Amino acid sequence: MLAEVSSGLREGGSANLLADIDRVLASAGVKLREVGLYAAAVGPGSFTGLRSGLATVKGLALTTGKPAVGVQTLHALAYCVRPAARVVSLIPAGRGEVFAQLLSVSAEGSVKELESPTHLPPARLLELLAGLGGGLKWTGGGAVKFLELIRERAESEGIPFAGPGASSASEEGGWAVVPAEEALAKGIAEMAQKAYVEGARTEGLTAVYVRPSDAELKGLCHAQN
Repeated sequence: MLAEVSSGLREGGSANLLADIDRVLASAGVKLREVGLYAAAVGPGSFTGLRSGLATVKGLALTTGKPAVGVQTLHALAYCVRPAARVVSLIPAGRGEVFAQLLSVSAEGSVKELESPTHLPPARLLELLAGLGGGLKWTGGGAVKFLELIRERAESEGIPFAGPGASSASEEGGWAVVPAEEALAKGIAEMAQKAYVEGARTEGLTAVYVRPSDAELKGLCHAQN
């Protein structure tokens, strides 16, 4: 790790992306032409953020003639709390829903999908996963946001629960909410480098939206009407 820069949505978000790239390169003392591999989160997440971020990375890769690799955001969340036989990655999806996926991740960082990514209300997700019993880690912004819902469901099912900062419950057959890193850049870079060595290329840099955009949903409603 040479340098890291983070910007929140309130600070301009995707509009500041090129400025952030300049800042991190300057901080690391690296020229753009010296970058050997680009990495980017491919979602799910903000439609605007994904589109602008991926377009920027694709443009840089094309201009410099360097490869680029995409990493699914839900996978990156699981990677940051490795190891886990079963981990639920959650991202707030708006409208009271979450993007969610059940995964496993080895100590070496190999992520395996146990279920496909989906979006649904957190109460429905808890209903579906309660039948799995204990031995679950929960991570991501959605897990923190809906911490009390997760706690209440665990208690109603008689499952031991551990909040942020105490992950032992999942190892003892309980549920544990384990916050991931606030910035996933380091984990995404490591995962992309590993994927590149294993043969991944820019062709895989495609956004994973999971659900249609608002514009697509409105268009579908108009078509049905």
